[in-house]
Amino acid sequence: MDRELTRAELDELLPLFALDALDGEEREQVTRYVNRDDAARAEVLSLREAASVLPAADVHAPASLWATIETSLGTTDPPEVLTLEAPPLRALPTPPAARARRPRRILALIAAAAVVAIAVLGIQVIRQQARIDDLAAEMHRDPMHEQAMAALGSKDAHVTQLAAATGAARAEIVMTADGTGYLMDHNLPKLNSDSTYQLWAKVGDPTAPRMVSLGVLGDDPGIVAFRLAADPTLFEITKEPASGSAIPGASVVIRGVVA
Repeated sequence: MDRELTRAELDELLPLFALDALDGEEREQVTRYVNRDDAARAEVLSLREAASVLPAADVHAPASLWATIETSLGTTDPPEVLTLEAPPLRALPTPPAARARRPRRILALIAAAAVVAIAVLGIQVIRQQARIDDLAAEMHRDPMHEQAMAALGSKDAHVTQLAAATGAARAEIVMTADGTGYLMDHNLPKLNSDSTYQLWAKVGDPTAPRMVSLGVLGDDPGIVAFRLAADPTLFEITKEPASGSAIPGASVVIRGVVA
């Protein structure tokens, strides 16, 4: 080559350079260009990153594609198989002698460009999948937990501790001034499917209190929200039949007096 390549021509050769598919004067000119131009260097690094995610070292084009290319070029010689072993971007050394011979160079260049295109598309798919995964995680974040923690952190929160008369079962109920409450931070063991936990509150005149149900919790409750208009004096959780009960049964699991 007896002339200097233009910047546009050098930019067009960057994908091939990233795959070590250039030689001779072209390679030398692109090497000098990449060494002095930060944008070109970044582009080469990006292309090599893209190529690195391909699952195999050897990339073969379909036979039908090669047949079409060979027909259009008027040749039937098989193309050279390109191996994606991009060297690190140190001083961008000249490739080994084993790479010097590249028969049917035009087919090799076409293959290199196709490989880069496929690799770049693969990077985009991976990044898009990561974004989808992030959105899915956001959608599956437990809003009840966030609401309960917000209530616990509010200045008007009132916390009641529930505990078992015997054993280690415990729970915490957080209530705010507007009557919103959360059963949380409990270690209730999972029941059989024919049983359920049920949450109760004692409300009303101290001389004639009554127990009201705040919800049938199921056999393996998580954080549970409820609303209570009256001021409670006691909370308790009982074990009931799976359908729940209209009045508390005798099987009290944990209980806590509202201070």
